[in-house]
Amino acid sequence: MKAIHEWYDKWFERKEKYARTDERFLSEDVFASIGVGIGLPPIVQKSTFSFRNVKDGADRFLGKSKSGEKPFARIYTRLGNPTTEYLEKVLFQLDCHHIIEAALKADERKPTIGSLVFASGMAAIACTTFALVRSGSEILSGNVYGCTDSFFRSLEKFGVKARFLDMTDLRAVEKALKAAPETAMIFLETPDNPTLQIADLPGIARLAEKRRIPLVVDNTFATPFLQQPFRLGADIVIQSMTKYINGHSTSVGGVVIGPWGFVGEHLFPVYKDHGPTPSPFDSWLNSQGLQTLHLRVERASASALELARRLEKHPKVARVFYPGLKSHPQHALARKQMRAFGGMISFELKGGYEPGARLMDYFASYTTPMELAVSLGSAVSYIQHPASMTHSGIPEADRATRGITAGLVRWSVGLEGVETLWNAMTEGLELAYRG
Repeated sequence: MKAIHEWYDKWFERKEKYARTDERFLSEDVFASIGVGIGLPPIVQKSTFSFRNVKDGADRFLGKSKSGEKPFARIYTRLGNPTTEYLEKVLFQLDCHHIIEAALKADERKPTIGSLVFASGMAAIACTTFALVRSGSEILSGNVYGCTDSFFRSLEKFGVKARFLDMTDLRAVEKALKAAPETAMIFLETPDNPTLQIADLPGIARLAEKRRIPLVVDNTFATPFLQQPFRLGADIVIQSMTKYINGHSTSVGGVVIGPWGFVGEHLFPVYKDHGPTPSPFDSWLNSQGLQTLHLRVERASASALELARRLEKHPKVARVFYPGLKSHPQHALARKQMRAFGGMISFELKGGYEPGARLMDYFASYTTPMELAVSLGSAVSYIQHPASMTHSGIPEADRATRGITAGLVRWSVGLEGVETLWNAMTEGLELAYRG
């Protein structure tokens, strides 16, 4: 894959010097101060920007600007926008503050990391994929969101093959890499959607580095507050901002953060030509969400841990999937990689689909403190049925292999409070088994 990944060698040198670190997280105080910033930017609701002169316009199309702003953010909003530029900088700092500090300390003059904000998380995933693969490439993917899965499968018509495997099994990953020499990227979620399995990021990163294969991590469930994949060996980090970053289900968005050479020379041309850019107002809404991200995620994580413990003891619940539980097979690994265990719980009901459907129909009522909806990461709690909703596009046999059974329910814990949510869940489970 040399022709397509020529940026990798330069990145790897800086990755070893600046990105990978034994310190797992940015301190909470620094994280909060970056997210809050010095106030939100104005909403620059413009499609087109005028140039000072012909040279200024020509320079901007070459990616040059004298004043330090992103040159493409003041040409045409399909290429960038000042409001979106603010969001890109904050997201970049939250994930990469340690890289910036280390590079400055070493008097590194060359940029190391870049970021791009997209109109959706799937746009971020699709453009990253198009920037990495070509006909004949292969993708190694873990258990991922249903649309990511179906997108990877759809690439077969372009000569790109997707292989799906259990990313919790390092031996299986190594074996798959040996069997697929044309692998162009490893893509995974950790915790994954919806079974909340945890992948060993440092272990997989070392396997990928031996073969110069980029490791792409979808960090949507964890957010940069709970997990910082660059510190653990990731090469590219993606998030759906629609979820925890926005936090109120008021906007859709995505972000890609990655090596400067990849973002500028490979990802941006795809971005420019495909046009997956957000509106300035959406970027402003997501910037607003960042100001309280740490508080919301901390609260949701604490509530989810207590609710998962209670669910595990409920007589109608067959199994609970939550990294914070000692019963979780990768609990120890989650403790190493994550600040806390997140706001997502999945659980399997005894009796399969029917009681699960009745439980979710109960929460479809406006009188309950939860919504039957497929998103996550909001102040409002959401509940949904992966097998028939978010992951319905995955072949049934593959769903079964991954543990996405007919009785599996996914719960995004919001900010309503433990007792309010537990009282409603207890009532819902009681009604679910009345038939």
